[in-house]
Amino acid sequence: MGHSIRLAALVGLLVLGVDLLYASAPTDSLKLRVDCARYRGDEANLYVEVYYSFPQRSLTYKQDTVGLKGALDLVVVVTKGDSTAFASRWLVPHSVKDSSGFQKGLNLVGVTGVPLEAGDYILKVIGRDVNNLARADSVKYRLPIRMLDSTKVLISDLELATSIRQTEKKGPFYKNTLEVIPNVDGIFSEDQRCYVYAELYHMLAGTDRSDLKVKTVVYDAVGKEIISREKPRKRVNESNVLVDNIVVGKLRTGTYSVILAVLDTSGKVLASTGKKFYVYNSTLGIDSTLVASNAALLANEYATMSEEDIDKEFEWARYAAMDEEKDQYKELKGVGAKRKFLSDWWRRRPLGFKEEYLQRVGYANAALRIMGREGYKTDRGRVYIVYGPPDDYDRHPSDPDSRPYEVWSYNSIQGGVIFAFVLRQSGGDYELVHSTHRNELHDENWMRFAVTR
Repeated sequence: MGHSIRLAALVGLLVLGVDLLYASAPTDSLKLRVDCARYRGDEANLYVEVYYSFPQRSLTYKQDTVGLKGALDLVVVVTKGDSTAFASRWLVPHSVKDSSGFQKGLNLVGVTGVPLEAGDYILKVIGRDVNNLARADSVKYRLPIRMLDSTKVLISDLELATSIRQTEKKGPFYKNTLEVIPNVDGIFSEDQRCYVYAELYHMLAGTDRSDLKVKTVVYDAVGKEIISREKPRKRVNESNVLVDNIVVGKLRTGTYSVILAVLDTSGKVLASTGKKFYVYNSTLGIDSTLVASNAALLANEYATMSEEDIDKEFEWARYAAMDEEKDQYKELKGVGAKRKFLSDWWRRRPLGFKEEYLQRVGYANAALRIMGREGYKTDRGRVYIVYGPPDDYDRHPSDPDSRPYEVWSYNSIQGGVIFAFVLRQSGGDYELVHSTHRNELHDENWMRFAVTR
């Protein structure tokens, strides 16, 4: 079941009006979400679909004769060692008639395809706001590619989707007679269904032609099985498409895992694939598994912490938390749920992340506190916590012709970036006035804030 190369999904050229009447400033952060799935291609390659999304309201829109127009300048690069295996760049345009067309929480979604031979790759996706190039985000992934063993039954990666429907129209999300709209960040609300898509290969490998079973299993955050169902699948064709959906409205807010498994008649698992997804359900609230038992809490490092201390630690962690996680924390009731949530939140981070992060918070609170304001709340404190200690400080505390200012340099971020802070008001705090980092405030003329004459 090969795939044709689809390298230009949602591709178009944005034509800006000559007479721009006004610009609509973005109200959401430009957060680029990326996911991918590997499918069988030809004899020499796997076919990798790269999915991306970003908030509709994260773009800067400019007025033209028919409405408001914005676009994302998107770059996809795949490297193998020092060589580039694939590179493509295009504009993802979007327009609305007027500001009433902006919908809170609406993500713009796209897909592109990349054929890759066996090897270990790095996938990097970069997005820039066309109407404000200082606003940008990038995502990097490790992408191992291994050729498929044709002697046994195999399943592709699993794709999460907001909808899957039969269609004859071959648009950017078309494959195998289906339109599959990806859900890139894996977040579903109670009025949605969590659709899953995968492909089954080599069903006729070997001599066994007895029926197979396709099993869908959903686990909650602590590994408890909450959904399990099986469907028979006859070995008629060499390959097949696997599609299922989960009624999210019956699940409480929390993190879940969905697994698709193929079993033989004896119940032996021949192949499986899976992915985590997140449910936000305002009607049912938090998953009860987030409320730990007394016995579990005794073994938890947060067992003796007060609710005030738990709230403070999550406040420290806010720079590393997703908006959805912050919203989830606000919904928690009781210290028990908060203890369990915070413990699980740190556990999902890389090994050693918590220790390093809290060390940075400790330094910020000790060294960058100003006028009774805790260091983590200051501009310098936030930069230190998010990016770590700079490689170089250029401090000017008492130049005769300028206000106090500092320039922090980071050599290993985005090829080298700086952050400039100025003490604009006597008795105040150093404010971030400029950075060359793509996601930060950018003002090339920032020295005007420092010069006093």
